[in-house]
Amino acid sequence: MRYSSATTGGDIDENGLPIKAQHVDMNEVVCTITTASENMKGKYDDGRYKQVSYSVTCNLEDVGNGFNPKTISLEHEDKGSLGTFTVQRIEYYKLTGTIEIWV
Repeated sequence: MRYSSATTGGDIDENGLPIKAQHVDMNEVVCTITTASENMKGKYDDGRYKQVSYSVTCNLEDVGNGFNPKTISLEHEDKGSLGTFTVQRIEYYKLTGTIEIWV
Protein backbone atom coordinates (compact mmCIF):
# COMPACT_ATOMS: atom_id res chain seq x y z
CA MET A 1 0.00 0.00 0.00
CA ARG A 2 1.18 3.49 -0.77
CA TYR A 3 -0.30 6.63 0.72
CA SER A 4 0.48 10.31 0.74
CA SER A 5 1.17 11.82 4.14
CA ALA A 6 0.98 15.47 3.04
CA THR A 7 -0.18 17.80 0.29
CA THR A 8 1.26 21.03 -1.04
CA GLY A 9 -0.48 23.86 -2.82
CA GLY A 10 -4.22 24.10 -2.91
CA ASP A 11 -4.03 27.79 -2.11
CA ILE A 12 -3.91 31.18 -3.84
CA ASP A 13 -0.55 32.76 -4.81
CA GLU A 14 0.42 36.44 -4.45
CA ASN A 15 -1.12 37.20 -7.89
CA GLY A 16 -4.49 35.71 -6.91
CA LEU A 17 -4.00 32.60 -9.04
CA PRO A 18 -4.78 29.12 -7.68
CA ILE A 19 -1.88 26.84 -6.73
CA LYS A 20 -2.51 23.23 -7.73
CA ALA A 21 -2.55 20.81 -4.78
CA GLN A 22 0.00 18.00 -5.09
CA HIS A 23 0.57 14.93 -2.97
CA VAL A 24 4.08 14.47 -1.61
CA ASP A 25 5.93 12.00 0.60
CA MET A 26 4.52 8.73 -0.72
CA ASN A 27 4.96 6.16 2.02
CA GLU A 28 5.06 2.42 1.36
CA VAL A 29 3.68 -0.02 3.90
CA VAL A 30 3.64 -3.82 3.69
CA CYS A 31 0.09 -5.03 4.29
CA THR A 32 -2.42 -7.80 3.68
CA ILE A 33 -4.98 -7.10 0.95
CA THR A 34 -8.26 -9.03 0.95
CA THR A 35 -10.96 -8.72 -1.70
CA ALA A 36 -14.13 -7.69 0.15
CA SER A 37 -16.41 -7.76 -2.91
CA GLU A 38 -16.05 -8.16 -6.65
CA ASN A 39 -18.74 -8.14 -9.31
CA MET A 40 -19.54 -7.06 -12.85
CA LYS A 41 -22.63 -4.99 -11.96
CA GLY A 42 -21.17 -1.67 -13.08
CA LYS A 43 -22.79 -0.53 -16.33
CA TYR A 44 -22.11 2.08 -18.96
CA ASP A 45 -23.42 2.61 -22.51
CA ASP A 46 -21.08 0.12 -24.22
CA GLY A 47 -20.98 -2.61 -21.63
CA ARG A 48 -20.00 -3.40 -18.06
CA TYR A 49 -17.11 -2.82 -15.73
CA LYS A 50 -15.83 -4.58 -12.64
CA GLN A 51 -16.68 -3.14 -9.22
CA VAL A 52 -14.27 -4.20 -6.50
CA SER A 53 -13.62 -3.27 -2.88
CA TYR A 54 -10.73 -4.29 -0.67
CA SER A 55 -9.93 -4.64 3.00
CA VAL A 56 -6.33 -3.69 3.78
CA THR A 57 -4.73 -4.72 7.10
CA CYS A 58 -1.34 -3.49 8.30
CA ASN A 59 0.56 -2.88 11.54
CA LEU A 60 -0.44 0.29 13.34
CA GLU A 61 3.21 1.08 14.10
CA ASP A 62 3.99 1.10 10.35
CA VAL A 63 1.58 3.97 9.65
CA GLY A 64 1.88 5.89 12.93
CA ASN A 65 -0.58 8.07 14.81
CA GLY A 66 -2.79 10.45 12.87
CA PHE A 67 -3.05 8.12 9.88
CA ASN A 68 -5.98 9.47 7.86
CA PRO A 69 -5.37 9.39 4.09
CA LYS A 70 -8.15 10.24 1.64
CA THR A 71 -6.83 7.79 -0.99
CA ILE A 72 -4.42 4.86 -1.07
CA SER A 73 -2.69 3.05 -3.92
CA LEU A 74 -2.61 -0.72 -3.75
CA GLU A 75 0.08 -2.85 -5.35
CA HIS A 76 0.27 -6.64 -5.38
CA GLU A 77 3.76 -8.12 -5.52
CA ASP A 78 2.73 -10.56 -8.28
CA LYS A 79 -0.12 -8.76 -10.08
CA GLY A 80 1.27 -5.21 -10.02
CA SER A 81 -0.90 -2.16 -9.43
CA LEU A 82 -4.48 -2.78 -8.33
CA GLY A 83 -5.28 0.94 -8.57
CA THR A 84 -5.83 4.02 -6.43
CA PHE A 85 -8.89 3.95 -4.19
CA THR A 86 -10.83 6.34 -1.98
CA VAL A 87 -10.71 5.35 1.68
CA GLN A 88 -14.22 4.47 2.90
CA ARG A 89 -13.51 3.50 6.52
CA ILE A 90 -10.56 3.04 8.89
CA GLU A 91 -10.71 0.85 11.99
CA TYR A 92 -7.99 0.74 14.65
CA TYR A 93 -7.47 -2.47 16.61
CA LYS A 94 -5.28 -1.48 19.56
CA LEU A 95 -5.39 -4.92 21.15
CA THR A 96 -3.73 -6.53 18.12
CA GLY A 97 -1.79 -3.43 17.05
CA THR A 98 -3.31 -3.43 13.56
CA ILE A 99 -5.32 -1.09 11.41
CA GLU A 100 -7.91 -2.06 8.81
CA ILE A 101 -8.67 0.20 5.87
CA TRP A 102 -11.74 -0.34 3.68
CA VAL A 103 -11.62 0.96 0.12
